[in-house]
Order: sequence, then C-alpha cells, then structure tokens
Amino acid sequence: MSTLLLMNFPQKVCNNPSMQIHLSKVVLPVVMLTAIAFLFSSEQQAVHAQQSAVGIWDGIYTEQQVARGQSVYQEVCASCHKEDLTGQDMTPSLVGIGFSFKWQGKNLQELYASMRYGMPQSAPGSLSDQAYADLTALLLSLNGYPPGESELGADEDRLTLIEITSQR
Repeated sequence: MSTLLLMNFPQKVCNNPSMQIHLSKVVLPVVMLTAIAFLFSSEQQAVHAQQSAVGIWDGIYTEQQVARGQSVYQEVCASCHKEDLTGQDMTPSLVGIGFSFKWQGKNLQELYASMRYGMPQSAPGSLSDQAYADLTALLLSLNGYPPGESELGADEDRLTLIEITSQR
C-alpha cells in the first residue's frame, strides 16, 4: 500500500541535483516509524487498562457496608426475600445458586440498577444511593465475594466495568 501511495508523489522534492531527495527513502521510514509508535502506544494503553481494571474478586466493598446493608435489608427487604435471603413464592433467592444463575456473566451495574430502580417493590428508588450500594455489598458478601479496604460506590459507569464471575 505504501508503494501505491508513493507512486502518486513526485519523485524529487526540489530541482537542485545536489538536494534531490527521493520521497521513497524519506516517507517510507517515517510512515513505518509512526505506525510502530502508534501500535506500541495502543498496546501499552491496553495493558494499563487491564492492570487498572478492578474485578469482583479484588475486594470492592467494606465490612462496614455489609453491616449497613444488613440493617437496610432487615428493615426493607426481609419481608419479601426472607430473613435468610432465600426468597419465597414469586420472590427470588438472593444467595447461592439462585443468585449465580441470575447474575453470572452480568456486570455489577445490572445488579445495582435492578435494586435501585425496582426495589422495594412498593416504592422503587426510595432508598438512598448509598443504601443500594450497601445492599449490593451485602449480596456480594453473602455470595462469597471478599471484602476490601474501599467502599463500593454508586457510580453506575464504574459498576458497569465489574463483571460478576464465579471464577477468580
């Protein structure tokens, strides 16, 4: 392709015979070096993105959030989902295989948003963003995901980046 591009350029840049520069000797190396630099830069950005990505197994919530989530759960959610979170009648289980079946392969924003915009059923969205984040932390804890040093936030763009997986 670079040969085709160079065929359309005049072969000589100036008329002075001592200053004649053939474009194929200048342009091709410049194009090649630019392409190599671009590819190297893109690869470095991809590696950095992978290294800075936070996974669900990296401890993305705190024990304090779990305690607050437990309080909110007992007050607002337990009447439908039962004290042990196993659900009843048409109310789904929030732990174990019921949780895994529903949320495996989805991102954390989907879990958070299902609560934020759909629960409690009698008054969807009536809790604070922090309360929904705390409930999310509770569910993660009870489903075996480890706690960490930083609180789980309610930023749905960031939650979208965290996939719910059963494998570390």
